[in-house]
Amino acid sequence: MSNYELTWITEHLATGYAPMSYEELDAIREQGISAIVNLCGEFCDLHQIEEQSGFEVYYLPVADECAPDLEEMEKALEWLDEAVYLNKKVLVHCRHGFGRTGTFVSAYMLRRGLGLKMTEKALKGNRAKPTNYSQWKLLRKYGKQEGILQSKSPSIDNQVGIDTQALVSDYKTFVAAIDDQYGETHNREHCCGQANSPCCFEPFDMLLIESHYLSKMINKNLSKDKRLEVIERAVTMTHKLKELHRQSPGLPSEEFQQLCGQAGFRCPLLGDDGGCLLFAFRPLRCRLFSLRQDSQMDLSVQEGLRRLSKNAYLTLAGIFPPGGNLDFSSVDTMSGKFVQVYYQAMMHKR
Repeated sequence: MSNYELTWITEHLATGYAPMSYEELDAIREQGISAIVNLCGEFCDLHQIEEQSGFEVYYLPVADECAPDLEEMEKALEWLDEAVYLNKKVLVHCRHGFGRTGTFVSAYMLRRGLGLKMTEKALKGNRAKPTNYSQWKLLRKYGKQEGILQSKSPSIDNQVGIDTQALVSDYKTFVAAIDDQYGETHNREHCCGQANSPCCFEPFDMLLIESHYLSKMINKNLSKDKRLEVIERAVTMTHKLKELHRQSPGLPSEEFQQLCGQAGFRCPLLGDDGGCLLFAFRPLRCRLFSLRQDSQMDLSVQEGLRRLSKNAYLTLAGIFPPGGNLDFSSVDTMSGKFVQVYYQAMMHKR
């Protein structure tokens, strides 16, 4: 295995040189990188190879020893800011990881409000630095445009909110245990989302822990374009479900599920090839769809999900959850609306 050395600026942002082999791409991935800003104007196909290798890539071609166009750089910085906010680890590289890389990451720090002096100090000891007049000129211009953050201490990283890694870890452990006991390894021929997809045409509800986890996986593992496609499809399906409820009020659950399939309901995560876009991270209801008549299994799964969801609510809200279950529709989870529903429920209970 190739030893590709990353230089980490923050927990989510690293610099390096252009990977020249699939072994180096594998080494980059093994260090947690899932997204890349490629600045190589001289390698016209490297960004395509990176994408084909599973990375989300923003391609901003800049000629060697040159500075990027200010307007195009701003678009790339906006993409990088969103990727970091969504908890993705990003590699920025040019050919050797010096001038163009240093210019771009310096601009990112200026965007975060550090100013030129703090930016130079933050990159001290890092080989990624602007190397010529045109690059420094661009940064001085961009620094004047962005200014220095005064309302609070500037920060390179834009991570906010509560650390929910322990919740995610507990949920993944629970899913692995259920999979071992009941799941896909024992029912490969009926594996929903891959070999077939009968459950992908029925809406369903999820408890808080699964909605939280699935939302994080959508943000972390889908490219920006794919994520926006999923959100758009989820909003469309939400409107479709509301119309079906309006047309058929009080319809029993099983009959309503059948009606949804007949009316063209389709899971927003179902790809054009009939496979799940997040197969490895799909909810337990999808994993166990062929076994849903097993009442003992269903009780065990629901009990575990309720316990994890109560812990999630306490962590996120800082208060004990309401007496009943707080659940969310699959389409509200995929569109992101579940956050609004959760927040409203939390504020109502305070």
